[in-house]
Amino acid sequence: MPTCEEIFNEMPNRFDAEAAGDWEAKVQYKIEGDGGGNWVVAVSGGAATVTAGEADDASATVETDVETWVGIAEGSVEPTTAFMTGKIRIQGNMADVMKSQSVFKKD
Repeated sequence: MPTCEEIFNEMPNRFDAEAAGDWEAKVQYKIEGDGGGNWVVAVSGGAATVTAGEADDASATVETDVETWVGIAEGSVEPTTAFMTGKIRIQGNMADVMKSQSVFKKD
């Protein structure tokens, strides 16, 4: 099972610039629990970057726990279901969070 840090570190390699087009966003992720932390995923100029920490200017913030985040990354947890059942909380621009699901390739 990958760690949250490994998942976030791999995201730029999974970025699909063609799917993103001219979309630009900065999404803050707050992952709770052992092995969690805060990361910022920024999409701009046809590229994605990930940095540990927090951003005051994020368009959206996603909060969840380690188990849910790893499950989403591995494909065993459906993001929409996790949101509807309260396992994921989103503040800010929901459209940016939805778009982020389609611009990072899965295995």
